[in-house]
Amino acid sequence: MNRSRLTSAFLFIGGLLILTLGISLTIQSGLGIDVWLYLLNDWIEPGQPAGRLVCFASGLIVTGLGTALYLQAKFAPSPLDRLTLLLQKLTVRSIFFTRTLLYFVFLLTAFISGGPIGIGTLLTVCLGGFILHFFMPLTEKALNRISLEQPL
Repeated sequence: MNRSRLTSAFLFIGGLLILTLGISLTIQSGLGIDVWLYLLNDWIEPGQPAGRLVCFASGLIVTGLGTALYLQAKFAPSPLDRLTLLLQKLTVRSIFFTRTLLYFVFLLTAFISGGPIGIGTLLTVCLGGFILHFFMPLTEKALNRISLEQPL
């Protein structure tokens, strides 16, 4: 068989596999979102400013807690989290400083490119690093306690 035909066949099959995997992951995440929307239905509708603030604050706290949990578990950090940890190690500063610095760089990039900047963006820049910094030692203690309780 001709070498170029074999290469073309592998490229075609590889492309089909990537396309199929991408579509299946999109459907899977779409189903997850739909299930949450169905379960919550009209239970949470932040129409009033107080409701929006509660939803935003709880989202910011849950995001900080979740990020701290999987960073302490050393489980597949996202590029932003990996960059945060790298900057923390290089600058010998706290995770609060490095995460806030990165959020500020993103804010500056959004401002320069004319992206939308609202009160939520500003609050995330100001509080996101602090919340992550707050939860890091708590999740470390919890994970250490859990790992000590588990027999090998």
